[in-house]
Amino acid sequence: MTAQILMARQPIFNQQLKVVAYELLYRNNEGTNPLPLITGDQASSRVILHSYTSVSEAGNLRVLPAFVNFTQQMLEQDSLPSVPPKEIVVEILEDCLATPKLVATVKKLAEAGYTIALDDFIYHDDAIPLLEIARIVKIDLRALSANQLAEQVERLKPFNVRLLAEKVETHEEYTQCRDLGFDLFQGYFFSKPQLLKGSHVGSSKVILLQLMGALSKSDVEFSEIEALIERDPGLTYKLLRLVNSSAFGLQRQVNSIQDTLVYLGLNELKKWLSLITLADNPGKPTELVRQLLLLARMSELTAQAEQLDSPGEAFMCGLLLHLDGLLDMSTEDALAQIQVGDHIRAAVMDGEGAVGELVHRVEAFVRGTLVSDDLAMVSRLHTTYLQSLQWTRESMQLMQQASN
Repeated sequence: MTAQILMARQPIFNQQLKVVAYELLYRNNEGTNPLPLITGDQASSRVILHSYTSVSEAGNLRVLPAFVNFTQQMLEQDSLPSVPPKEIVVEILEDCLATPKLVATVKKLAEAGYTIALDDFIYHDDAIPLLEIARIVKIDLRALSANQLAEQVERLKPFNVRLLAEKVETHEEYTQCRDLGFDLFQGYFFSKPQLLKGSHVGSSKVILLQLMGALSKSDVEFSEIEALIERDPGLTYKLLRLVNSSAFGLQRQVNSIQDTLVYLGLNELKKWLSLITLADNPGKPTELVRQLLLLARMSELTAQAEQLDSPGEAFMCGLLLHLDGLLDMSTEDALAQIQVGDHIRAAVMDGEGAVGELVHRVEAFVRGTLVSDDLAMVSRLHTTYLQSLQWTRESMQLMQQASN
């Protein structure tokens, strides 16, 4: 799997020319900005999603605050998941209208601790409700003459905002803005956007939509949600990455999909699934995905048949056993990305423990290399194999529908 371009980031400097934040910008796999070929909602969703669920070559993207664009629709729907306020600057796009609903949402975000920025701003009276909430105003130097720029600065003086100069391309422009009172600077004079690469794992649109439908029911059970998520290895991996990302503040040891759902909760799960649904662009399911599903499901059913305490962990181990092929990285590196428990790691890597022995035995059966005189055990495996084939076939059909 060739590393894909996930996004770009451009540093934001203070007056001492120290990097104090980054703006995250959506870029397609050619490294170009696809707007308006995709919607602003899609671009913003992909940036947030990739920040937390993609395997990045650039290390931790969250060391400094990240400016992320938000559209009118995303703000009015109040769809921002629980991302730590210190990590995200909510950047309101210039075409957003200060409707009562939008102002209420922005005020709620500010009260929760998020920094609000107004993008490509040109003063008008209708924007006063947002100016009273915002803490940063970004002004595009390319859109204004020198006199117009000075006029904008004067109009903004009554408000408690810091000024950020965008598209600074020369030293003269930098000194001009600094002398006018700008605190922050961004543009090609300092640094062009840096492309960030990594491996993005697709998810089935059909399964995602079924999940959204299930989550819309007031009486939905965790077991129903778990059954749907289990059918999509890519989605399972995303959710595992998410729980262990900085979005949740702590590094957790997750040993089953059920653990993941408990950590997320249904409300947060709805928001993140909305982002995944909007952001993903899945390809056709592969034979590798089919094998992952078969091994995981058979491990779970066999654990149930043998009355192990944790069939959910058996499913997880079966899924993780060959995740290296899906992500084009070693199993060890893949496990490090999701911070599984030590016993899960030992089960996957070395076949240790009851679950590890079972999963590796199931794999040997599927491969046709299992040698055993225990006829009852072999008969059990044969039964769970046939049951798993049917479940896997149904899951693949769901995923295939998404690619047609």
